[in-house]
Amino acid sequence: MSAITPRRAKEIGAFFLFLGGVHYAYYKIQNNDSLVPMQNRQELFYVQWIKDAFPSLKDKFGVKKD
Repeated sequence: MSAITPRRAKEIGAFFLFLGGVHYAYYKIQNNDSLVPMQNRQELFYVQWIKDAFPSLKDKFGVKKD
């Protein structure tokens, strides 16, 4: 595999920026009481996996259950 070129670095940066935006928008919607009732809120699959794998992170981020 060749070294990371400036173009590839921009593509990777754009990809992570897009994923970050999707993540932010999803949780902004999930934590809005007028859009999603408390009992219908869901985690993204990878956030749920992280919370299960690392119990100390359960209440640090993601959808608030209380």
